[in-house]
Formats: sequence, C-alpha cells, structure tokens
Amino acid sequence: MQSRRRLDFYESPELDIIVCPWGFGGTDNLAQEGAHSILGDTELVRALESLKVKVNLIEPPSLGPFEIQEDQNRIRNIEAITSVNHWLREQVYLSRGIGHMPLVLGGDASLSIASISALSKYYREQSKTDSFGVLWFSNHFGNSSPEVTKSWNANRMALTALSYGDSHDKVHEDFRSLISAPDMHYPIVNKKNIVQLGINHRSAQENVEHEYLVMEDLMELGIAGSILIALEKLSHCEHIHVVLDLNVFDLSAVSNYSLGQMNYREAISLARTLDLKLRRMNKLSSIDVVEHCPSREAWDKRGEASEWVVDILENIFGANVFNVARKY
Repeated sequence: MQSRRRLDFYESPELDIIVCPWGFGGTDNLAQEGAHSILGDTELVRALESLKVKVNLIEPPSLGPFEIQEDQNRIRNIEAITSVNHWLREQVYLSRGIGHMPLVLGGDASLSIASISALSKYYREQSKTDSFGVLWFSNHFGNSSPEVTKSWNANRMALTALSYGDSHDKVHEDFRSLISAPDMHYPIVNKKNIVQLGINHRSAQENVEHEYLVMEDLMELGIAGSILIALEKLSHCEHIHVVLDLNVFDLSAVSNYSLGQMNYREAISLARTLDLKLRRMNKLSSIDVVEHCPSREAWDKRGEASEWVVDILENIFGANVFNVARKY
C-alpha cells in the first residue's frame, strides 16, 4: 500500500481578506475581537502567500460611534448591525465583481447576512439562475426570529433572515431592517440551497426546513463523508459559500461552546475536503469566519483558536498539515 503523495499545486483566485471586527449581533460583543486576534496573533497572510495566493487586506472603516441598545422588544443593537452590514455587503459585492474571492474575518454570525446577500445579488446578476448555495458549519441552527427568540440577538437570526420570504408586512420592524437590502430578491437564499453541518443545539428543530447533519451524523459518517453528502445535496449549485462558525469546533474561544464538537484532526479533514471538492473544482465562492471570542479562551489554550483558523484556511488553499517538512 502506497502512502498518498502531496497534491499538485492548484492556483487560487486573488483573495480579499475583509476585516470586519464587529460583534453587535451577540450577547456581549466579544466576537468583535476575533478578526484582529487572528491577524495579530498569527501569520495568516504570510502563510497564504507561501501557497502562492495573492492576498489583499481590506481594513475596516471607522464606523459609529454606536450606542449599545438593550430593549426587550427590539433586536439588540439593530442600528449598529445595519450600518456594519451595509459596509460589508458593498465590500463583498465589489470583491466578487472584480473576480476575487472574499474571505470575511468577523465578527458575529449576523455579518453573514451581509456577505451572503452580496453574493446572492452578484450571482443572480451574472447568471439569472438560482446557482448559489451555502455550506454552513455551526453547532446551532441560527433560525430564531423576534417571534421565537428569548435573546433578541441577531446572530441567532441569521439563517431565518437569509431564507425569509418577501412578505414583510407582518414581521417585526427590526427584522425587516435586518433582512432588507437594496435591489435584493427574496428569499436571499432558497432553503434548498442551504446545508448545515455540526448541529448540536437542536432546540428549534421543529422550524427547520433546510438540510442539515448533526454531530451524531458526522461521528458515524466521518467528516469527509458528511461533507460529500452535504455537497451532493448542493450539487445543483455552481457556487458555494462556506460559513465557518467556530463554535462547530472543540474550542473555548467561541460564542456558544458545547461539548462533543469537531477536534483538530476533524477540522483539518474538513479543510482538505473543501480544498479537493470545492476549491479545486472552481466551486468555492467565498468564506466567512465568525464567532471567534478570544476573551473566552481558556488560559492554558491562549491563541489556540487563531492557530486552528490559520491551519484550516491554509489547508483549504492547498497546504497539507499532515505532510509538512518540519525542522527538529
């Protein structure tokens, strides 16, 4: 039996790393630290450039100042979220428009409303077909709404906002603001074009209408096998956006930690499969990295989550952490 050899080099599109360090959609805003932690504590740009990926770093503007809004009958921080998402939507749309691949470093998961809205608009304009899909890694659905949520946090409403229909007359005013975007077609993404993997928290399962695989499935099928099943469910989509909500991994520096999530080897297996089955097939459209909260990281694991992110991204863009020439 021969060992597998290193894969041949496969060139990637020019990569725009969009730094979006806001966490207004979460309970305590700690996800606002995630993007700069990844960039400041690691050598992400250098690592990607060593893989012959041309990287452009898009720094955030000075938005605000924003006041924290706490009201039991309103989406938390809706004005700030709307302003941030407007900027991010423009950046992602411009990135794809010039043929680059957007990589958003967030921030909380409500930012994915903006990035996916921009991508949906772009692909509809290009092909006039429903050819855009979302592969979403998370330990919870994110399908709350003002009618059902107890927290009123926008990061728990992201999936509902993206797959909501066009009858806005009976929904909460703030939720309308959350999903509204100029020149958008609703729903932003059809439910048949969404697959989630890694679900652990299933409290809103009765409201789920899209495909998903839970952690039990991933355990039985393996990570690579589970992703292949997910991609088969999205085989009608020509372009796939990947959301990496870090709470899908067994990391402490995340917004919604739970036991039994993916370990490091499974994370790398995930990345390698995305490289082989999406990037090398010219189907990987873009990536969001969200819900990294460094302040929650255990003292004995400082920097661990940032290092995982770099290793995951390196392997998506052609590296092989299991086949690296190391100095001893």
